Amino acid sequence: MAVRFLPEREAPENVPERDRGDLAEVIDLRSRLTRAPEQAAIERSASGRGSADQSAAEQSAADSQGAAEADGGPARTAAEDGVRLLARKSRSSGELRRELSALGHDTPDVEAVLLEFEGNLYLDDLGLARVLAEGLRERKRASRAQIRAKLRERLLPDGVIETVLVELDDEQEDELLRAAAEERARRLRGLDRQTAERRLLGFLARRGWSGEPAIRACREALAGIDPTGERARVRFE
Repeated sequence: MAVRFLPEREAPENVPERDRGDLAEVIDLRSRLTRAPEQAAIERSASGRGSADQSAAEQSAADSQGAAEADGGPARTAAEDGVRLLARKSRSSGELRRELSALGHDTPDVEAVLLEFEGNLYLDDLGLARVLAEGLRERKRASRAQIRAKLRERLLPDGVIETVLVELDDEQEDELLRAAAEERARRLRGLDRQTAERRLLGFLARRGWSGEPAIRACREALAGIDPTGERARVRFE
């Protein structure tokens, strides 16, 4: 039997080009997998900065828009601003006129809104004046003069003010005057009569009382206080 020996195959010295290409793809994939967490963190950080920058930009735009509106005129109509103001607090027609004008609304628009609101009873000067006068009487024991001054501060029409003042009770007005004079007179005990009377009349004048009613109340109050500070039964008539 004849045996034939074949030459040994030599190992290829070089890797085929196709194998090198596959190896390169594997290395590149591993490299991407390694960089992925780092890249994701970088992208998240960049995204966060982008959101913050976007929010800041939006806020800046809003501020700019507000400034532009302030420079260019009111963003709302006079009626819209009127409803917004009345929703916060009761206002007289004079107060609403002043505030709408301060917001930049034209006079014809403001007057049209006032007429509309008065027709719809959104504005009620007489009702507001009555509520204010009643509160001043009950809480502050205010005189007619004080009530008149307070109602004028609220820019209520003079006709409305006088109507409300006429409705006030005359007897209650006299009682308030006497009570105020007597209470103040107790604090003036120890002064000579002339000084006490001068000071008491000044006090009553600041409270809105003057003339003959104030003089009479002053003298009665001083005569009704004895040296111990108690009220006397005798009064000047």
